[in-house]
Amino acid sequence: MASKEIDPKYRVDPKKATKEELEEAFALLSKKRERIAKIKSGELKGYTGLPYSALSEEQKAKLRKANQRRLVRQSLIIAKATAAGIVVSDKEVDAAIAAKKGK
Repeated sequence: MASKEIDPKYRVDPKKATKEELEEAFALLSKKRERIAKIKSGELKGYTGLPYSALSEEQKAKLRKANQRRLVRQSLIIAKATAAGIVVSDKEVDAAIAAKKGK
């Protein structure tokens, strides 16, 4: 697997890394290997792990259709909520953004 070049100012010296940092690095590597194995075995379905450019025209069409349905569904939900008088304040939006950042 080809690795991307890392900017030298961000490169980690393994001799200077703490035990916790090394454990975290190995945990991330384990997750990556597990995901690759699941994709190869077919456990993860769909087009997981493939860049969009690597998909066939049929796969791209299927993804475009699914995306279009998702967008229409969202716009219908918004239209129904607006018709029902449901509004969202800027404070609620900010709180939801903060909650997502905290995850």
